[in-house]
Amino acid sequence: MRTPQFRVKANADGSKRYYWEPSASTRALGFKPLRLSDDKGRAILEAKERNLEVDEYRHKLARGLFEGAKAGTVRALIGMYKSHDDYLLLAERTRRDYGYNLELIARKLGDARITDVTPPIVQALKRAWSASPSQANHVCRVLRLLLSFAKRQGMIKSNPALGFKQYREPPRHSVWTPDEERRFLAVCGPELALVYVLAVHTAQRQGDLLALPWSACHDGMITLKQAKTGQKIDVPISARLGKALEEAPRVSPVICTRNGRPWKADHFRHTFKAAMVKARIEGRTFHDLRRTAVVRMAEAGCTIPEIASLSGHQLETTSRIIETYLPRNRRLAQAAVAKLEQWQPEPE
Repeated sequence: MRTPQFRVKANADGSKRYYWEPSASTRALGFKPLRLSDDKGRAILEAKERNLEVDEYRHKLARGLFEGAKAGTVRALIGMYKSHDDYLLLAERTRRDYGYNLELIARKLGDARITDVTPPIVQALKRAWSASPSQANHVCRVLRLLLSFAKRQGMIKSNPALGFKQYREPPRHSVWTPDEERRFLAVCGPELALVYVLAVHTAQRQGDLLALPWSACHDGMITLKQAKTGQKIDVPISARLGKALEEAPRVSPVICTRNGRPWKADHFRHTFKAAMVKARIEGRTFHDLRRTAVVRMAEAGCTIPEIASLSGHQLETTSRIIETYLPRNRRLAQAAVAKLEQWQPEPE
């Protein structure tokens, strides 16, 4: 029978060496690869012992993640979920976001028995954050996932969080102005300047840009697979972006720190925010650059399908692109009037 996480690698002379290589979810728990004994039988035993350690750790984590959690409560369920692959295999940022919302759920419902969580309880939880529709929606989505996990584990027969409508969130209409761009680029340094130009000329998300390898830039195109959607995108490299890439040092990935190392997501966010403060820019975020790119394309006369092909949105979400990413502004209105003035009715 195959021993999980036991790996064999061949040496140049034909001999073999043995390793215990943890899965992605096991790595997320903090376990690292381990070189095993050269004797195969002994190595297999060591791998099995290591697997038992992982199982015991998961059990302790599930049982004691929230100190004092009683079996059958929401708090204990959260502990089980956070030690399960359903949670551990999520992207790092997603785990962090889910973890924050799970803490909020634990504060409100932690001591409640899972079987006592009914639709009215879910509705009350939703209303507890009604002053912040976005936060209420995030909490309810995570609660729905948590209770779906409980159902799959046979702890409840149905998910009481299904069927709840989300609060309507007002679309964010924040875009970077040309003046803000000039101020930011004047103080941010070459590393952040490159990521800024990449963002406004590709309309891609922060995570995809920070992970972009040089091998993705070829033949006048940037080819990438969006981590969030799995969508493969081909982005033509504009003249301005091409110049910025030519001047960038050939370290990997494309966007690196001053020391030539890949950015950690939190470090990048803090550094980018500090540059914004230095440039006296308020009320903007990095994600607004994605919106800014879309707005600029619209103002340049690009069609919705053209915009979607670059940003990675599906064509059927065109209406949402218009509502979310194309704020009505003076320049768009002026362009509409100019086109109207040039229009001539067909003679009857």
